[in-house]
Amino acid sequence: MKTIDARGISCPEPLLMLKAVLPGEKEITLLADSKTTVANCEAYAKNAGCVVHTIEEDDGYHLHITVNK
Repeated sequence: MKTIDARGISCPEPLLMLKAVLPGEKEITLLADSKTTVANCEAYAKNAGCVVHTIEEDDGYHLHITVNK
């Protein structure tokens, strides 16, 4: 499982980071602290056919992305 720590990074960089690793991974955890990042990455992953579970934690958001292929 790949983990992307995008906390403290403004969009569109977290989305570009996700796009770079999505084709080669089965499961990805993306850590974010911005609702904009969460919304953009969730939309992109779902549009790519992935299943996304987002959990709000004390340190931000944890997006668990599973490639559905």
